[in-house]
Amino acid sequence: MENNAEQTLLVIGAPEHDAAAYHLSGFLAPDPVVTLRVKDKKYLAVSSMEYGRAKREARADEVLSFDELRVVELARELKSGGRALAAATAGLLEEVGSTHSPVAVPPSLGVIYADELRARGLAVTPDARLFANLRRAKTEEEISYIEETQRAVEEACALALGILEESEVAGDGTLLYGGETLTSERLRYEIDSELLRRGCAADGTIVAGGFQAADPHERGYGPLKAKEPIILDIFPVDKASRYYADMTRTFVKSEPSEELQKMYDAVLESQEAALGMIQAGVNGRDIHEKVSDILHERGYKTFKHDQKPGEPLTEGFIHGTGHGVGLEIHEAPRVSTADEELVPGDVVTVEPGLYEPGVGGVRIEDLAVVTESGCRNLTGFPKEFRV
Repeated sequence: MENNAEQTLLVIGAPEHDAAAYHLSGFLAPDPVVTLRVKDKKYLAVSSMEYGRAKREARADEVLSFDELRVVELARELKSGGRALAAATAGLLEEVGSTHSPVAVPPSLGVIYADELRARGLAVTPDARLFANLRRAKTEEEISYIEETQRAVEEACALALGILEESEVAGDGTLLYGGETLTSERLRYEIDSELLRRGCAADGTIVAGGFQAADPHERGYGPLKAKEPIILDIFPVDKASRYYADMTRTFVKSEPSEELQKMYDAVLESQEAALGMIQAGVNGRDIHEKVSDILHERGYKTFKHDQKPGEPLTEGFIHGTGHGVGLEIHEAPRVSTADEELVPGDVVTVEPGLYEPGVGGVRIEDLAVVTESGCRNLTGFPKEFRV
């Protein structure tokens, strides 16, 4: 990755929701702050309400208040809080001597900020790759945060598996738990509640059964049934550290069909091959192609072998092999058709899947840290298909 130490970096955003703002400042706040890096010095500007806490907690060389930057006065003058924050930022950039070089910002920077900064003569340049690369090589501290979130994921999955194990099968194949129909909604509630008890927040947990499992991002609804695949994809954020984790397991209550078992075996084989390839210097594209080749050899369609130009592929292996995880659930690098070499400290998912309309789907996902000589799998949850 390129060295960006000399570039001026600017983020205006709420760190609780903006990963770039939090990563640069090390400070969590629900409202926008200004984070600036000029050469090797970091500046953080916050409201008076956040000033005391920012002085104690932020990873900044200098903490400023909006009062020092005249934000309130500028808001009255410009009749806009957003324009005022950008105008104050322009003043700060002038004060620290960084008005004559390009200022790199994340692509998510608000238009109102960018317009005001440019109107004041600043060269504002969105740079997605730069900000993505800043977060790639995780420190041991960051990895420990992700591991902690992963442990919560596995406890929640264990709870869900226990419910599936205790469930009875009604005459029509519907699962019953505590005498009531077990639905995707009920199982998702149990998973999300367990995550909350462990300090994590989930948004979008997938509990997709039967034909719904043929859609990778279907959250799932309605009764769950025996002999059908049930995909559990759990990817919460720890509310204290702000780091995510991600894991998927696929289960079948009772005996799976021969077709489903074949799908599961193929996905597991491809995942094991991918995990065996991961190490620093390996291109994620090569790992993805290996997964595609294995699944193609097992008789399933893949983008690499079967997609026709201009037509979507709706069955088989229809997504990437993995993605980075950290302060966002999807971040760099991609383990897909993208041309990206892995570096030590990358934390990536490995999640091949197969999807067959009218049958269902199978996905198995682990979370791994890239090392110089291989990878360290952060996932300890077993891979058992039949419940």
